[in-house]
Amino acid sequence: MEPLLIIALTGNIIQFVERVSYLVSAGREISASDATCEYDELSLIAKELKNLVSDIILPDGEEYDRLDKEEKSLRALGAQCNEVAQELLQVLESLKVKSKDKRSRQVETFYKLLLSEWKKPKVENLQGRLARIGSSIQTHISAYDSRKILGRLDRLSSQNKLLEAHRNGEIDRLRAQTESLFKNIGRKLQNQESRNYIMTALLNAAASGSQYAIEQFILEQMRYEEMSYRYEAIRDAHDNTFSWLFSSSEQQSPANFEEWLESDDDVYWISGKPGSGKSTLMKFLYNNPGTVEKLRLHANGKRIVLASFFFWDMGKSIQKSQEGLLRALIFEILRQTPELIARVFPTMWHLFASKYGGISRQAHAQSVSESLSVRGLLDTLSRISALAVGSDLKFCFLIDGLDEYHGQPRDVIELIKLLRKVPNVKICVSSRPWNEFEREFGTVDSRTLSMQEYNSSDIEKYVHDKLEQDENYQDLEDVNSNGKLLVEEIVQAANGVFLWVFLVVRSFQQGLENGDSIWDLRERLKQLPKDLNRYFDRIILSDVEDFYHGHSAEMFMVTLEGVERLPLLAYWYLREDTKYILEMEQRPLSIQRFNKRLKDTKKRLNAACKGLLEVRYITPQEDVTGRDSFLPSSTFYDRRVGFLHRTVGEYLKLDTTKAILQKRLSADFLPHETASKVLLAYLKILPQDLVHNGFIHHYETNFKLHMNIAASETDRGTDRFQRLKELYNDFRKMRPMDTAFAALDESTDDENTSTETCMDSKSSSHTAVGKRQISNIVEGMRKKMRKAEP
Repeated sequence: MEPLLIIALTGNIIQFVERVSYLVSAGREISASDATCEYDELSLIAKELKNLVSDIILPDGEEYDRLDKEEKSLRALGAQCNEVAQELLQVLESLKVKSKDKRSRQVETFYKLLLSEWKKPKVENLQGRLARIGSSIQTHISAYDSRKILGRLDRLSSQNKLLEAHRNGEIDRLRAQTESLFKNIGRKLQNQESRNYIMTALLNAAASGSQYAIEQFILEQMRYEEMSYRYEAIRDAHDNTFSWLFSSSEQQSPANFEEWLESDDDVYWISGKPGSGKSTLMKFLYNNPGTVEKLRLHANGKRIVLASFFFWDMGKSIQKSQEGLLRALIFEILRQTPELIARVFPTMWHLFASKYGGISRQAHAQSVSESLSVRGLLDTLSRISALAVGSDLKFCFLIDGLDEYHGQPRDVIELIKLLRKVPNVKICVSSRPWNEFEREFGTVDSRTLSMQEYNSSDIEKYVHDKLEQDENYQDLEDVNSNGKLLVEEIVQAANGVFLWVFLVVRSFQQGLENGDSIWDLRERLKQLPKDLNRYFDRIILSDVEDFYHGHSAEMFMVTLEGVERLPLLAYWYLREDTKYILEMEQRPLSIQRFNKRLKDTKKRLNAACKGLLEVRYITPQEDVTGRDSFLPSSTFYDRRVGFLHRTVGEYLKLDTTKAILQKRLSADFLPHETASKVLLAYLKILPQDLVHNGFIHHYETNFKLHMNIAASETDRGTDRFQRLKELYNDFRKMRPMDTAFAALDESTDDENTSTETCMDSKSSSHTAVGKRQISNIVEGMRKKMRKAEP
């Protein structure tokens, strides 16, 4: 049984015994001057009794079978309370009927009225039963293992930290109070005053704990696995860059960003060429304390709620959708203002608060589904807006990569317009300088920023620092006389494209390793392509050794077509054939072998792709159980392979690039079949007690997605389809209960059977809301806000 439910049930039983014992003693008076008043008083008693017993939630059915001995004993006490309540309710109904026939009477007690219906031995029997229930609950509390409840509160605290919800102090205090409560609890139950204190404390602890648990549940529904992937993939800003964004004591920032933070204007637009550093700047703004500090100066004491979202063209559909944006912003708002959750989600809150620990799966699924539709999310945003009117909240949203939204630019612009209707809000957006965004956000010069106009000093600092850190550069004889000129030439040639500078510096570092002089580096700079796509051409056509052409083509295509970034070690199995994968044993690798393969795979990746693919370290969003004594669990999921930059993925999608790669691939290569193969191999080397936890579960899910796509692209009866069935059957040996592949089941004989489970990973399943729909919602939102105004 849910430990918090145990606290609530225990407190409610104590409360029931105390209140009903008083009721059937000589204490409760029924004061009535006529029959109507007496009837009303008896009705109130019946209502109170029903409320008392309704709070005693009794697990039943399958849930009862899972209870331990202590929990079943507690349930039995609750059932006894229910029996007492039903008997008294019957008496009350009889008394209420008789009260209508009475004209008047003297003040009596409920006890005397009860004696008029029951004989004294029966009343005394009832009193004795209540006393025994009270004694039993005292024994139960004294014997109960408080570690279960404290452990549940510890898990609440851990999950709260994971969600970064602003409840750490409250949960920690609740745990301390609960621990103190259970110390010497048997002694405290010996007198009436202490019993009242214990009852109140238990009920308060249960209410607070349940509140925090429901808040966490709702936050978890808003959060999705990939919410922070793009943020984590963005490189941190180089040391001491972007200082021009904030004013110094000597001069005002030419970008006017700081002035915008302190103004009443609501939108600021950061634009720039591909690779100019827009996302890095947005990440910097989110992390920089100066952003919040400047907002506070104009907030007039209001609380600052800073939320961000980073669209990602190369990510999953939710990472480039309206749903993804709205869920991220709502999650960020509510984790910082958890006191609003019950009011923002009243239906879901009531559903869980009234039946905490006993909600049906169907009710759960329906409630969540309604809340997570785009329409439901916009309604949620509308409720937040209404609550924000006249509140102490001031919002700032940082939304990166509007051009990476999958849909019409006009739709995401309309969504930004909707967000601008939130009271006390400021929104900073970034995108490439597309015409649609220029028309909407670029009309006020002081509220726009073009990256290439401001980042030359940052580029200069980056190049200078990187070269100065290179020992080979430090040893050059003419570095003092010509080094500065070299840096200036790089800055001038870059035209504000930071990614190009990154590639140039990497080329210089290789040249310095080969003994290049300053003059050689300047000549190298002249020969390097100034356009990113031409630079990528040079890498693929010239820098990659002929021997690795096939390797690199497979790596690029699997990464390009992947439904999610693959784990690094999956690339180890890229060149293995299906037969090898099928014959692999399902056995975890030793830690020494695992780490050796990680190092070797990274070397292969660098040799074949020359830095266009790189390894990214991912911070887990879910706690992976510590049951594995095999090796640190994070080793499995913290290394994933992705593109150096979005522009690399865009380059690989070009017809000319695909034609080059296609010539280097074997005739029977298919990316989704290959991805299925390497993921199956990867799943075989994982400790199986980790497969269903945290990030590891997603590798299994991705295997299924790739298998379904591969099946949809393959004709039945072919050797390739037979290979897919063999891979599928091998997976079923590990997961015999899995039924995700209707197209590959042995029982499916119809050659024309369509694969309903085939999923196009590149198309969004999230319904977008267009301009007209959003306009209607905006008007509805305005009406709600006007009603909420004092």
